[in-house]
Amino acid sequence: MFATLVTTVFAAASMLSGITGDLRLGEKYLALIPVQLKCGTEVVEGKTDAAGSFHLTAKGGGKCQVSVTYEKQTAALDVVLFDQPARYRLQLELKDGKYVLKRV
Repeated sequence: MFATLVTTVFAAASMLSGITGDLRLGEKYLALIPVQLKCGTEVVEGKTDAAGSFHLTAKGGGKCQVSVTYEKQTAALDVVLFDQPARYRLQLELKDGKYVLKRV
């Protein structure tokens, strides 16, 4: 029974994937900014912390989309999630009056 429990716990843990990273605008790290991770129909929401860092965990993996909302605009970027957390350093840039999200 113990072996079954351990196998179940490891199987469940291995199905989780996620991203961690930080968000900035120019050289300024952005605090308390809404961040969303969408993988298929699953949506995970969070915010950057006081230092501009974030961590979002999803049940699925593969091709997903991370988006941030800043000054009433939403900018998005395609990301790929694996069985291990991936680090994404993200930067917002203002182009033609719209924010664009890029990986640094």
